[in-house]
Amino acid sequence: MRESTEESRAIRALHEFRREVARTPAAKLDCLELERRALDVLKEVGCELMREVLERADTEDPEITIDGARWGNRRRSKCTYTTVFGDVEMERSTYQQAGRGRVAVPLELRLGMVEGRYTPQMARVMTRAAGLMTAPEASEFLAEVGIAQVSVSTLHRAPRAIAARYETMREQIERDLRASDVVPDEARTVQVSLDGVMVPQDSENARPRGRKTEDPDPPRHEQRYGVVGTEGPATSDGLEGRAWHEASVGTLAFYGASGKHLRTIYRAQMPQGGKAQLVVDLEAELRAVIEERPELSICFASDGAPQHWTILESMQERIPRTFHGIVTYLLDFFHAAEYVQLAANAACGAETPEADVLATNWRETLKLFGDGATRVLKSMRYQRDRMTASARDEIEEAISYLANQARHDRMRYAEALLLHYPIGTGVTEAAAKTIVGVRMKRAGARFSQHGGQTVMLFRAAILSDRFDALSEILEHTYTASLKAA
Repeated sequence: MRESTEESRAIRALHEFRREVARTPAAKLDCLELERRALDVLKEVGCELMREVLERADTEDPEITIDGARWGNRRRSKCTYTTVFGDVEMERSTYQQAGRGRVAVPLELRLGMVEGRYTPQMARVMTRAAGLMTAPEASEFLAEVGIAQVSVSTLHRAPRAIAARYETMREQIERDLRASDVVPDEARTVQVSLDGVMVPQDSENARPRGRKTEDPDPPRHEQRYGVVGTEGPATSDGLEGRAWHEASVGTLAFYGASGKHLRTIYRAQMPQGGKAQLVVDLEAELRAVIEERPELSICFASDGAPQHWTILESMQERIPRTFHGIVTYLLDFFHAAEYVQLAANAACGAETPEADVLATNWRETLKLFGDGATRVLKSMRYQRDRMTASARDEIEEAISYLANQARHDRMRYAEALLLHYPIGTGVTEAAAKTIVGVRMKRAGARFSQHGGQTVMLFRAAILSDRFDALSEILEHTYTASLKAA
């Protein structure tokens, strides 16, 4: 092991700590204080060890090749790298190609240092934090658990830069991510669904955040990667001052032969016309599933929103010919039940025992009989015809809604239950709450288009159990093949 002043100090501190503990009477041991001090000592040792890793990855060759291209003009420069133990300051080699221009740093390319500053593990800590909590919460939490102290501004900036890199390589990264995923062996059905959810955003009248200047510099991720993603809706929706816009979530939920939920792939997208990117992502996920398991049954499910059904039906029309499973359309049963209750209230009076009994009878009819929708609609029309003309509006609304869904063959609940298909879209409704509601709808919160997409990217990956795979793919984009010339 290479000897250095830093190493000697760290090792001496470790030995001194152990001697101090040995000298302290058992009755006077302060566990909280000692644990914190032990962590400080270990972080110092960790920084020393990571310095050795970084120095080992460096090179002193006068010329090198990176992905086959020759680089020279070697120089030494100081830099600070952030590890989970803390910052490590050191000198490293840099190279340039003929004609100078941009600089290449061998140790960063060998180790996959993220954004030229963070170890892959530190980058994972920050991006996971971005998906789970606000930057101030993350900074306090990391300090409490003893991870390297990271500022709030860094916890804002670094995940956005990594997400911007993802956007510039989205197509390839998504292909690699789907290729790394595996459909559960027990899966027999996949439910495909999508929904809208409101997110707080910057509006035209929102005061600018950050440093007060008339001519602010672009965010650092834009300086490196350019503008990524789409513009926020506030620039073109014609609704000046509106600060809430509809984002979208989509899910592919897998179910076993008995109807047991196995896992879910989550997708989410900040507000965008026609849910364009979400539709592309959701369909790509479905195609990958079909390629792996062409025999799975597909259940397209949603509420009654015409836009959602237009999207799902067009998706079904483009299913690859290799698919040989069963396709089913289902209106979310909860939405159907809402209109059933509306009709029962209109027929018997709101919040009456008679209305509750009638609604329960209709709901059970839908689930027990193959022609349940026909039976319920017939009964509703009978109730309607007994009412005065002025009292028919609410029951007519329910009849119209349910008749339209039945006409499109979306209410075959008895058959779906017999085949153990899911008849509700609770997974998708939960996605709107867990991805957006829990994380993004905080008091005073508002998100730029890219800032919100950064949260959605990493939060959806965590919920889909894809975070490690996504991180590994992203980290690989920071590496290169490097040899001495």
